[in-house]
Amino acid sequence: MFSCIGWVAMAQNHEYKVDSAELVVNRFLKMQDFNRISKDTILYMETYIFYRSKPQDTAVLKRWYMKPNRFRAELWLRDSLIEGCYTDGREIHRELKPEMKMGWVDVTPEFYYNDEVQYDIRGSLHNWKVDGAVLKYTGIWDFNGHPVYRILVETPNKYNKYYLFEKESGMLFLIQETNEKSEYSSHEAYAHPDWHAYHEFQPWGGLLLPSVESYQVGDDIVYYYTHFKNLPADMRIFQKN
Repeated sequence: MFSCIGWVAMAQNHEYKVDSAELVVNRFLKMQDFNRISKDTILYMETYIFYRSKPQDTAVLKRWYMKPNRFRAELWLRDSLIEGCYTDGREIHRELKPEMKMGWVDVTPEFYYNDEVQYDIRGSLHNWKVDGAVLKYTGIWDFNGHPVYRILVETPNKYNKYYLFEKESGMLFLIQETNEKSEYSSHEAYAHPDWHAYHEFQPWGGLLLPSVESYQVGDDIVYYYTHFKNLPADMRIFQKN
C-alpha cells in the first residue's frame, strides 16, 4: 500500500511544471489509469464504513465495475440491503432507495448518473468533461507546510469544490466542499460533507485505488476502508433482478 506521504518521497527528486488545472487533474487520472482493467474482468470492491461516534454500526458498501461502463453498488447494514443502484451501461438504469418503498425501480439515465457518482470508485473527476465541469487553477497553496496545487471544480447543478493535490507526487489527498453554487447553472440545496480526505492508495493490477478515506458530516467523521478483488466476468450482475 502507498500513502500520499509515500508518494511524496518517491517523487521528491523530480521537478514538475504545471501551468493549468487540466494538467494537474490529468496527471492524477493517468496515475490511476482505469484503462488497465481487463474487459473480461470485474473489479469488486468491498468498503467498510463507520461513524466515529458509532463505531459499532458498520455498514458495508459492495461495488462491481466492468469496462466500459457496467456498474453495481449495494449498501448493506446489519444484513439488510438499504440502498443500491446498477446499470448495464446501455438500457438498464435502476435504483433502490428507502424513500421509494417499491424495491428496485427503473430510473432515467440522467437521474441514475447524478446519483451514482457518490459510489464511483473512480471518483468524481473521472468524467469531469462529460459532466460539464469547469476546472480553474488557483495556484500553489501551503498546506501544513507542504506546497499543494489547488483546483476549483465547478460542475452544473453541484456545489463548487476545491481539489488539493500534492505538488511533487501529483496525488489527490483532499476535497474541500463549499456552499457556493456553480456559476454555470442553478440547483437546489442538498446536504454534503465539508471535506473528503484520501489517506491511502493501493496499487492493484496496474491501477491506483483509494483504500482508506474519511469525510466530515456535521460534527461527525465517517471512515472508509476498502478491499479489492478481481472476479470473472458475469453479466447477470448488471441485468434486471
